[in-house]
Amino acid sequence: MATLTYVFDPYCPRSAAAAPAVLALWRSCRVQAGFETLHAGTASSWLGPDSERSARAFSALRAAAPQLELPLMHELHQTLGVRGERLGRRVLSGVAQRMGIESAHVFDALRAPGRREQARAELERGRALQLGDGPTLLLEHGNIITSLPLDTEPLDHIIEGALCSNSSSSSPASASSAW
Repeated sequence: MATLTYVFDPYCPRSAAAAPAVLALWRSCRVQAGFETLHAGTASSWLGPDSERSARAFSALRAAAPQLELPLMHELHQTLGVRGERLGRRVLSGVAQRMGIESAHVFDALRAPGRREQARAELERGRALQLGDGPTLLLEHGNIITSLPLDTEPLDHIIEGALCSNSSSSSPASASSAW
């Protein structure tokens, strides 16, 4: 199965602008492809306190509700990037409540041993995979990783095109393993 990875910065306007399309793509294509997100830090400070704080918050939210990873990414963009709220306990509780997650579960996950190290590792991996200073959507299938454009046609059409072109170019023997 193919995997789509959205490498994002919750404070970046371009990342916030692309987040709704990535969420819509997840809603329409999650049966055909796996999805994951990677926090890449903030444009203003790569591994500074804002990056680490928001990466730890996202990591805790995702740990408390892994099935909501993509909607959580979108909500974090809305909270930090669009509305410009300052990340703290109140804001983190608000995100959890809007997403139907018990705040106590999020704060337990935030305090879990190794959370800071997990967040730092994600930041480093996200920064390594990020192309340029904006968001990146990567399509991985087998050993091939392709960057998909975030600013052209609707993402579901790009994915559908990739799925169709891959199946039509596959031989009958390999068609079952394609996507």
